[in-house]
Formats: sequence, C-alpha cells, structure tokens
Amino acid sequence: MCGAELHRIKSSTAVAMPWHSFMGPGSASGAFMFRALPELIDPFIGIDSFIMSEAVFGPHPHAGMSAVTLMLPEAPGITRNRDSLGDVSLIRGGDLHWTQAGRGMMHEELPLEDGIASIGMQVFVNLSRANKQSEPAAFKVMREDIPVVKIEGGQVRVVAGEFDGARSPIAADPRWLTRVNMLDITLEPHAEAHIPVEAGHNAFFVRLSGDFEGNTPSVQEKSTSVAIIFENDGSIAQLKSGPQGLRGVLFSGAPLNEP
Repeated sequence: MCGAELHRIKSSTAVAMPWHSFMGPGSASGAFMFRALPELIDPFIGIDSFIMSEAVFGPHPHAGMSAVTLMLPEAPGITRNRDSLGDVSLIRGGDLHWTQAGRGMMHEELPLEDGIASIGMQVFVNLSRANKQSEPAAFKVMREDIPVVKIEGGQVRVVAGEFDGARSPIAADPRWLTRVNMLDITLEPHAEAHIPVEAGHNAFFVRLSGDFEGNTPSVQEKSTSVAIIFENDGSIAQLKSGPQGLRGVLFSGAPLNEP
C-alpha cells in the first residue's frame, strides 16, 4: 500500500491452533482453535476455524459478548441460524452473521444439509461492561454487499470495519457496539501486503491456507494451523506469501481491558 514505507513494520509471534473434534475421534466436524493471553487479542476472546458437517450446535445461550459466524466464500454447505429474537437466517458462503448477545439470547447454528460441510470462522468478541446489558441484536451482511479492495498481488474483503476507504455495511449500524476490523485477505504467490493498524489496537492474522515467505513464523504440521500476533504499537502489519500464496483473516480492534 502507498505510504507503507513511512511506517515501522510490526514484529510478530506465531501461535499454534490445535485441532479439536466436535463429535469425538473420527468425526469430520471440528475446529482449529486460537486462544491467547487476553491482553494480546482483546477485544477478541478467541477464534474457531471450523468445519461442520453434522448437527453440532443446537440451542445454547450467550450473554455479555458476541458470537460471530463468517462463512468462507468457498464453503460448499450453508449454515442455518435460529435465535430467540425470532430470526431464521441462512448463512451462505462468504456471508457474515453477527450475534450480539448483550444481556442474553439463545441461538443455534446447524448445517442446512447433513454431510455437506459448513466451513468458516466462529469469532468471539467481548462487550464492554457498559454494553453487557444492552438489548440483544443480530446483524447480517451478505457476501455480495462486502466491499472488495484490490491490492498489489491480491485482494482484501472488508468483512467488518474499514480498510483503505472501503467500509463494511455493519459499520454503518449504530447498534453495533464493539467495533473491530475483520479483513479477509488473499495474496498471490510471493506477494506482500502492508495493513495499517491503529495505535493501541491489538492485531492478529489467522491463516486459512497457503504459506508464509521469508522470516514470518509459521507452523506447518498437518494437525495445526497458525495465528500471527502483531505488536500493539500503531504501525504496519506485514504479510508475505510463499510459493503457494496466502489466505487468511486479519483481526484488529481497541482493547476493552475488561474481563
């Protein structure tokens, strides 16, 4: 990006994301789970990069936080969401569904058809103490409404928040309480992206496919994926792809400094 040379490149640390089966050994349904010290990823609580081919998550409660589903554009299956607000939604490949639980709500997310995998990311986002008793709400952003920014050697889908002048529709809703950036980034082989991160914001990148080039730390074992946590200093998050290209989501936001 233009101007990136004026900023210091952030250093980064790799964190392994072990695989957890949802239904026990032998099940195809499960997730690579990312958990880290709260001070490194706040306001995020954790990320599950999931594959769900069977009914796993029946009705269950949330409160004081948001449970966010980002379906990957290449997902063959569709997820059906139902909640206690009366919403019934189909979350298709590339869509975002944001369940802001506030003071409390129930929901379920199940594959529309058993055996056809829903593939995506479940993102857990904290609410500030002032907002934990807010009215629950659900936000939906369809794939076709998510802005796509072309960059040299790749593209950025602005799933939530803003990037390079493009703004996700969810950012225009005043009910959206914990405002973060979620950027779905695809890089061609041996490409490089410089993503500005605001001073004081936490930032990390969860790899979905491909590899890194150069000195960027990586975890390549089949049983794990990897997240890259960047320094919290208001400079540039740098991503370099290897010979297979690189695909993943960069998350950033202002820490709440609360439980």
